[in-house]
Amino acid sequence: MALRLRIVARLAQGISSAAVAAELGISEKTVVKWRGRFIALGEDGLLDAPRQGAPRRIDNVSVANVITHRLSLDHATSTREVARQTGVSQSTVARIWRASGLSGARHEGMSSKSARREPRAPSHIASGEERDSEASDLMLAFYMAPVGLMVSRQRVVHTYNEAFGQMFGYEPKSLVGKSLEALYPTPKEFEHIGERALLIMRDTGVYSDERIMRRANDSLFWCHVSGRAIDRADPFAAAVWTFEDLSSVRKVTADLTSRERQIAQLLVNGKSSKQIARELAISPRTVEGHRARLMLKYGVQSSSELVAYLIGRVI
Repeated sequence: MALRLRIVARLAQGISSAAVAAELGISEKTVVKWRGRFIALGEDGLLDAPRQGAPRRIDNVSVANVITHRLSLDHATSTREVARQTGVSQSTVARIWRASGLSGARHEGMSSKSARREPRAPSHIASGEERDSEASDLMLAFYMAPVGLMVSRQRVVHTYNEAFGQMFGYEPKSLVGKSLEALYPTPKEFEHIGERALLIMRDTGVYSDERIMRRANDSLFWCHVSGRAIDRADPFAAAVWTFEDLSSVRKVTADLTSRERQIAQLLVNGKSSKQIARELAISPRTVEGHRARLMLKYGVQSSSELVAYLIGRVI
């Protein structure tokens, strides 16, 4: 969308299609396409046309979980095992692996037609060369994924991909072996979110929220985080996490205390003052006091305006 808007903006300045294409590093055909769409439909013409067929049911986070789940295991696995752990169908796991180049994975329980299409020796008798190829494919899919991916063990960074490193400002492998506390504004927030995530992951196996996190240069930003435990009985033994940078639509524009960040996070996630009070073990009146200070810092007049500002609906 940003590219399409730049195309239209440059054309509006009277620059030729060929010059715009050269400036943006794209083909002239692409420039002509979006110019025509904008002339015919206005801003709506810059949106993607509805995709054909049934609506997509598997989002990017689910795809990332399927790929990184396999990476977090120290043993050979199958589509059936990963499907059971990630909550998607076995055929979906197989499609994701094929699309990601993970041809070395075992497709147990697939039809004979599928087996003929992709003949493969079972992993437990696969040659060393085949196992090396599978590991290479998995690592490539993990590190080249366009979303931030990270695998943790006991809340210590085990591995992460390039997108994660760029998001948080860390060089490859510089965070490996370090506590996840480095990604939080304060140790207290690291402990508080960990306690909440542990309870929820024991119950459901997954956890998701929107929170303020810290980059390597100590700047703060809003981030959507989703995680899945490999073993619900011990969620932090090994977990797969995805990260989405929300700073383009939701900026940390005020200097907030640790408690104000906690309350802002819970407000964004739809909690009422009473629910926030119970979760933080404070009184509802204290929550209201912090909410009032948040409204003052963000220059809004009501609680609804505050929530709208926090989720990025007010710029």
